[in-house]
Amino acid sequence: MTNTIKTLLIALIGILAIALIVGQMRSSPASGVGTVQPPPVVEGPFTGMPLRFDGYYRNKIGELLYLIRFFPEGRVVTVNGSMAVEKDLPKYLVRETQGNPGLGLHNVRVNVVGDSIVFITHPEKGEIEYRGAVVSGSMVRLMRHSHITGTKQLMEYIFYPDSIPSQ
Repeated sequence: MTNTIKTLLIALIGILAIALIVGQMRSSPASGVGTVQPPPVVEGPFTGMPLRFDGYYRNKIGELLYLIRFFPEGRVVTVNGSMAVEKDLPKYLVRETQGNPGLGLHNVRVNVVGDSIVFITHPEKGEIEYRGAVVSGSMVRLMRHSHITGTKQLMEYIFYPDSIPSQ
């Protein structure tokens, strides 16, 4: 009798496994396998710009990193840090970030004028203005003007999707 029960259970498990596989094949379109889907069209201040929202843009100067992430409603979150803490920086680039000027963390509104973007961060001692353009989905080029020190830097931020670490 136990052999009969074992045989029935094995048969039932096999049937359920086949049903699961068939169900998964029916629910996922075959045409989407192995293809990269374009980012969704976003309405808002960035409409028409090739800006991406599924990752962040990164600039490296020596051992310093500058990360920025745009959000469709017209905001940008920025964070600065060193190579030593790089793996921890992207977790700050979320819509809900309150900012912390002492840590170089900001969440500010972006102004869009034609094909240009402008935003200003307010560190502890003054302000830093960013002005530039989205070159492509993989690059944003900004002139960073520190009104604290008077220095200007041309910064090219390269895009990193959420699924790929920057290294």
